Amino acid sequence: MLTSIITTTTTVVTAMGQAAVFGAIGVAALIALLIAKELLSASENKKAAFLGRIASAAINPLLFAFLAIVVIEVVGAL
Repeated sequence: MLTSIITTTTTVVTAMGQAAVFGAIGVAALIALLIAKELLSASENKKAAFLGRIASAAINPLLFAFLAIVVIEVVGAL
C-alpha cells in the first residue's frame, strides 16, 4: 500500500516538473517569435514581411498556451 502511494506521488511530481519545463520552453519560444515578427514586419523587404506573417501562424497557438498557463496559475493561487 505504501509503495503504491510513493510511486504515485513520485509520478505526479515528475509530471509536474516536466510540465513546468515545457511551459518555460513554450514561453521562451513565444517571446522569440514575437521579437522576430516585430523585426521582420518592420523591414521593407517583401520576403521579410512574408516571414513575419508566417511567424503569426506559430504565435497564435503559443499565445493560447501561455494564456492557459496564466489562468491555471491564477486559479491555483486563489
